[in-house]
Amino acid sequence: MAIFRKTQLRLLLTLLAVGLLAGCATRASYFRLDPSVSSDIRNIDGFQYVPLARLCEVYGLDCKWDAVVRTATITRAPDVVVLRAGSATILTNGTACSIGRPVVLSNGAVFVPLSFVRTGLASMITRPAAPVTAGTIQEAVSAKKFSIRTVVLDTGHGGKDMGAIGRAFGTKEKDLALALSKRVKAILERNNIRVIMTRSDDTFIPLERRADIANRSGAELFVSVHINASKSRFLRGFECYYLSNATDDNALALEAFEDSSISLGGAAAAERSSQLDKTLWDMALTENRMESGELASLICDSVRQAGLDVKNRGVRTARFYVLKHSRIPAVLVEAGYISNRFEESTMKSPDFLDSLADAIARGILRYKNRYEQTEGFTNV
Repeated sequence: MAIFRKTQLRLLLTLLAVGLLAGCATRASYFRLDPSVSSDIRNIDGFQYVPLARLCEVYGLDCKWDAVVRTATITRAPDVVVLRAGSATILTNGTACSIGRPVVLSNGAVFVPLSFVRTGLASMITRPAAPVTAGTIQEAVSAKKFSIRTVVLDTGHGGKDMGAIGRAFGTKEKDLALALSKRVKAILERNNIRVIMTRSDDTFIPLERRADIANRSGAELFVSVHINASKSRFLRGFECYYLSNATDDNALALEAFEDSSISLGGAAAAERSSQLDKTLWDMALTENRMESGELASLICDSVRQAGLDVKNRGVRTARFYVLKHSRIPAVLVEAGYISNRFEESTMKSPDFLDSLADAIARGILRYKNRYEQTEGFTNV
């Protein structure tokens, strides 16, 4: 899928957060549908629709379809339009607006209402594509030079939210997570990465505020640091999560536990979440899915290579609040099981925390290097 994302997606989610979704203004009201497309119009639920592929063919538009999330990205320099099957809201150059009727997926073909042609594509169709010159080529090359300069480290729990508590020694998750985060921060800073911590002491920070810090920071990555727990005393190991549906019962239980602090911060966060357009969140967050999965994989691989006395349970998926509401590639580290007597004892060791922090930071730095060398993974 075409990678246009960062600026446009951040603008979209800012609009969502303040409730400013508005209808698109028709930028070219004089636009008329090409006669060759008229024969392709079909009636769906009493409204006129036209195949998206046919529109793009006739008007020379580039269209990329992501079948996994049923999202299309239509481009004609300098404009980008994103739509999703089942949604009546589109993104036009990052601005969310309504096209009146939902996009329909029928027998493998994408159909859009005629209102979409007038509102979403009019400016693309009525204006020639930007000419390709030496200057625009240079601008395009410069625009593709991605870099990782700032990372948000989100230290789990804090203050009145103690997180999990070890059975053997009474160790608090909030304390271990902070000790580990500070070590990761120091290593990243030595490698010229600016680090923003959602908390740097024993302070309670609501989940909504954590996501807000990440979204306003201008950072390129979000890494949430936690210590795991289970009803089973025998479960142990390092895990790294990125945003997707939970794939097992343990991940589902962990979702519920990690998101339980929403109640400690009041009902505002949950209410705000319920008011957001879930389709638009998913459209936007899809742009970060590949990067988040890559980051999680590199962190787990670095922990494995470090040869630490900790089982590597690998990359997993869940819909944690802080991942779901971060607008940048985001992962959640579960550094070990505090409910396991051996791992609780191990994680109390400063030397072990030093080594674990080094492995986590090395995974982040490997991601940075690969991301920058491939210009945002566009070559992989």
